[in-house]
Amino acid sequence: MIQINKSECAEVGYIQKPHGLKGEVILIFSKEFKETVEELEFLFVEVDGGLVPFFIEDEGLNLRTDESAICRLEFVDSLTKAKNLIGCKVYVFDHEIIDSEDQGTDSTLIGMRAFDAKFGDIGLISRVDDFSGNLVITVDHPRAEVMIPLSDEIITSIDEIKREIHLSCPNGLIEVYLE
Repeated sequence: MIQINKSECAEVGYIQKPHGLKGEVILIFSKEFKETVEELEFLFVEVDGGLVPFFIEDEGLNLRTDESAICRLEFVDSLTKAKNLIGCKVYVFDHEIIDSEDQGTDSTLIGMRAFDAKFGDIGLISRVDDFSGNLVITVDHPRAEVMIPLSDEIITSIDEIKREIHLSCPNGLIEVYLE
């Protein structure tokens, strides 16, 4: 059996707790490793000081937030097996780390001024969240934070030079936050 050398790996997070009764676990990881975790086919779990490889089942990784995911690992198929992994550190090979700066499309929206077809200038984008592939921007309106899910139907144009995004939000979406 080949032993995995920890010096060739990076700690990305840990197993927080089981999820459900069939062996799924909650993986907590640092936000900087989100892109890395999304692309993983396998990971290493530290058990008794050694790194044990676990393959992630097909469609077995579902992001919950930018820092957590529900993970289904091969051969972890019961609550008892999942409980044995609680608190264990999770590692990946150094060369598998994806530099989050390389994937800056979401962060380029931060600081852009958002305009809605009905309300006009609604404020600056302060945050971009990715909920399982669904982008949601948070706009700092003078009266409230407004969260808008982005889709091709809502975005009418983006002007990167002027740093503006023009939207056509569904009726009632912005009003919910301003009431």
